[in-house]
Amino acid sequence: MKLELYHFESCPYCAKVRKFIDQLGVKSQIQYHDIEKDGAAEQRLVKMNDDSQVPCLVIDGKPMLESDDIIDWLKNHFKK
Repeated sequence: MKLELYHFESCPYCAKVRKFIDQLGVKSQIQYHDIEKDGAAEQRLVKMNDDSQVPCLVIDGKPMLESDDIIDWLKNHFKK
């Protein structure tokens, strides 16, 4: 399964998701894309969603928005 997280550092919702990923210990399994530092990543995000909303977790090419939904998905797929 390929996981990508589109985010930016100062976004509080992104920080919430990143913190949860760190707590799960699965950071190495997710490719991060900071859309403020990588214009090409932002363009890919806009192409997927017609918007640059973050956080966006892309699961095998399918985008998921909303931090709480992302956290719920992560809980269900990386149970401790």
